[in-house]
Formats: sequence, structure tokens, C-alpha cells
Amino acid sequence: MRKMKWSLAVLLTSSVALSACSGGSAPAKNEANPNKGKPAAKQTVNFLYALAGANGEIVQSLAKKFNESQDKYTVNPTFVPPDQRMEKIFTEIAAGSPPDLFTAGPPDIAALRGSKGLMTIDELMKDKPKKIKADQFYESLRPVIMKDDKMWGVPISAGVAALYYNEDLFKQAGLTKPPETWEEVVEYAKKLTDPSKNQWGLLLPTKEVLFTNNQWSAFLWQNGGDYFTPDMKQATFNSPKGVEALQLWVDLVQKHKVTPLQQMDENTITQTFATGKVGMFIGFPLWITQSKAFPFVTKTAQLPKREKAATYLGGWYLTVPSESKNKDGAYEFIQFLLQPENSAAWNIGMGSLPTQPATLQTKEYQEFVSKTPLVEPFSKSLNEAIAPPPTENYSKVGTTISKAIVKALYGKLTPQQALDEAAQEANKLLQK
Repeated sequence: MRKMKWSLAVLLTSSVALSACSGGSAPAKNEANPNKGKPAAKQTVNFLYALAGANGEIVQSLAKKFNESQDKYTVNPTFVPPDQRMEKIFTEIAAGSPPDLFTAGPPDIAALRGSKGLMTIDELMKDKPKKIKADQFYESLRPVIMKDDKMWGVPISAGVAALYYNEDLFKQAGLTKPPETWEEVVEYAKKLTDPSKNQWGLLLPTKEVLFTNNQWSAFLWQNGGDYFTPDMKQATFNSPKGVEALQLWVDLVQKHKVTPLQQMDENTITQTFATGKVGMFIGFPLWITQSKAFPFVTKTAQLPKREKAATYLGGWYLTVPSESKNKDGAYEFIQFLLQPENSAAWNIGMGSLPTQPATLQTKEYQEFVSKTPLVEPFSKSLNEAIAPPPTENYSKVGTTISKAIVKALYGKLTPQQALDEAAQEANKLLQK
């Protein structure tokens, strides 16, 4: 296992005005054609995206640039909240009125490909002179988009998890480099924890949300474990490898007491780290920009290793519904966004990682990296990133695992009991 019917007005002004004289006489000569010289109306491409705030502004600006670059299509970008996007997509596909293009995450592609909503990129570009090839993207991204030798989406931005740490607290604790092993994570977290100052060594997610499982997955993979059997029919995350990975988290909370047992999700974690009273947390590159405002020096590093180096691979992919009304326009916009300078603008603006080596080599992205050294560990981690399992039930399975993790962290069940319970539920979901 490696590593998402809007009405579409196609306005054509191709009629020719023919006037006839009464009594069957011939048309008047030199009669003016009212449409002569007028450009054909642009065809609309409805683009649904789930990137909020400043990230959404990047989408809007690139759509505007595309619209002004040619006279055939007008991209109409529409925002949908991330937690509502899949419900909206499923509803619109079922109604036969999907957008022409939308942003999807790795689990979304697995849930929608084939007869359930997505068309292949191969079919989309079969009559196009300029093709999109899987090998133009980083190898770690290809398992997400490829199945049965067909491409189901186009990666536009990547996100991998890495370690953020407070360099000021590291210096105070006598730590001169980031941790590289699980044992060092425990050792460092102990040195960084100071109950008298309400200071914690490490923050971990502790809410029953998918984010918790996604963060834990890196530890599962680092320890040589995996979610399912190769045929995707049986859960394996409750193996000794998985239990050991969860035991590490439980020990950090219950035994070593270096991680607070509070309701923590991705937003709460970054807000708490910003107080300056936390040594480390695991996060994505999108928080690099935010960290610049923290009242201390923030550094980043690749995640520590166990049996191997591994991290969670997220990101956004451009996908086209089978019932898109403007597939040609969607393809043209995809090609526009894949141009290295436009891809660089997307990823620099959003604090995400390029999906193509060609983007990484642009002058714009190289300048961004030179000014933003915190991004380097994320870029290096692309080579060891693993995508979520390519099953349509990943989100449900992941949330089930998150509930098990929380039960173990709070001491309601042992790691083995919690994961066994989750595996039973996961096996039922895998059979659906």
C-alpha cells in the first residue's frame, strides 16, 4: 500500500442574420450581420474547492489569471467548507449535476473513482495533444492517483507531516538538535516538560477526529506496521507493531506525563504551541507562515525513525466528475495550473509542497525555499511519505481508529484492547 448538475450555460453566437424582402425577392445586398466581429461567449468551468481564507484567495487569483489568459473559458471558483465538501459532491453527483472540476484528498479519490463519480484523466486527455503523465509527479504521489494503470486525479499540492520545535526551549534544556528516534522523543520530551511552568514536552492530538489517526499513522508505518492486508480485506493495525506504536503515545501521556491529556485537535495544538510553553508538535507545512508570528524561534525537522523513516502524505488533487458538462475547459485549467510558474504560485501562496520536480526548480520556488528554511524538512520528507490506504472507507476506518486511540490515551482500554475493538469494526467496513 503506497504510500471530490451545476447548470452550464454554453453560449454560442453563431447564427447568421438573413433578411428576405416581401414577395420572394432576393436578400438585400450588403445587409449588416449584427454578430459579425463579436467574440464568441466564453464557456463556464465550475470549479469547487475547499481551501479557506488566504488559500482560497490564491485559487481565486489563479482563476482570474487563467480567465484573462485566453478567450474560450471562464473558470468560476466556488468555495465549500472542507467538512462539507464530500457531502456536497456526493449529493451533486447523485443528482447528475456535479461541478466540472473539484479538489479532492487521497481518500476522496478512492471513494469516488470509477462508476461512483470520477472519470479518468486518461479518458479526459485522450484527444488532447498535450498529455499529463504520472511520471511528471513525485513517485510517492503516484499510488494515490493510479489504479488499474489509469490516472484518477492530478496532484496540485502535497502536504506531509514533520516536527515543529521551539528552539528557545531546546536551548534552555541543553538540546542542540531535533530527536531522531522514538527513544530520543521520550528523552527530549522529559527534558522539555516543567510542571511548575505548565510547560509540556510534546503535543499529540487527543480528539475522536480523523486528524488523530492521520498523525498516529506515521508511527504505525515507522514501526513496520500497516493498516490492512495487501488485498484490503482485513485490518492489521492491531498487530504487535500497531500496539507498540499506540503504547508509545499512551506512555507519553500516562507514564512519562510529558503530553497533556486535554481535548486537542489540529487548531488547538497550534494555538497551544504558540504560547511558547510547548517543546514539540507534529504538523504540516501550512503552519510555517503562522509560526513566523510566534514570540520565539521555531524550527522544523523530519519525523524521528523507528524501523524506517515514514510520514503521512496528504495534499490536494484536481479531479473531474464523469458528468462534468465542460470537460475540455476543466482540462485546460488543469494544464494551466500545472505550468511550473503557476504551480509555484499555488504552493508558495498556500505554504504547501510542489508535486512536480519542475515546480521545485522554478526561480520563484527556489527563492521561497531560500527565504523559508523551515520548508526544507518537509520537502525531504516527500521521499518517505505514505498515502492513506486507497479504500473508499478510509475516513470511517480512520475515525474508528481515532476513537480507539483516545480510549487508550484516557486509560479506558489497553492499546491491544482498543485496537482489537477498532479492527472488528474496520473489518465490517471493509466488507461493504
